[in-house]
Amino acid sequence: MTVAMDYEPPESGPELDSAMEAATAAFSLVEEFGLLDDVSLALWDALPEDFCHDHELDRGRLIRCESPTLGHQHASLSLAIVLKNAARRAVEAEAFPCLRTAQDVDTRLWDVPGATVRKPDVLVFRCLEEGRRKLWGYDLVLAVEIVSPSSGATDTGKDNQRTGFESKMTQYALAGIEHYWIVRLKPDDSAIASIEQWWLGPGYRGAYTKVATWTNGETAEAISTKLPFPIEATWADLEF
Repeated sequence: MTVAMDYEPPESGPELDSAMEAATAAFSLVEEFGLLDDVSLALWDALPEDFCHDHELDRGRLIRCESPTLGHQHASLSLAIVLKNAARRAVEAEAFPCLRTAQDVDTRLWDVPGATVRKPDVLVFRCLEEGRRKLWGYDLVLAVEIVSPSSGATDTGKDNQRTGFESKMTQYALAGIEHYWIVRLKPDDSAIASIEQWWLGPGYRGAYTKVATWTNGETAEAISTKLPFPIEATWADLEF
């Protein structure tokens, strides 16, 4: 799910007309050259940045991301703050040489077969080497997806070999992202309902194993784990 927290569209006038023309041109480019179902990373990089901002790439197929709810954005920000602080402590303890925390950043899982680029809602990754700007799945220490009713199948659903559908959960595991969290919101979008912790583990077989579930109103802690580094949070820490 894509979160555009710092983008404010123009309300009217020439700026709006220009933005609309750019968006129309981007879609025309995609349709004219038949890129919807066979987009490589090279073609993805050549598409307008504004177009890619609200799309993902699923085995060569462009997927338009839905607009996030306010609850989703609040949850993403709260989790990012908790994870950033925990990652900083892990670096200070020399558990990792360098870590960064981000939200909704293009993450290349693989190029072939079928280029795939996803945008985890929150991610913690190892600092990139000087001069490298592209983030890959193998850089990630943790990927977090905040599940909405409409994104549940994409984020956590069962794969379908007949149709070729793969959930993000499967794709993150195949890309070797060791830790994956699923965050569910309350039905009224007012708070985080639960957080599930999944791990590839030492016996990696291409699928995650659930390690823990923290449930609002049932578990005292919102997060309490040593993996991928010590992270502790109360439900009050994640309120919004």
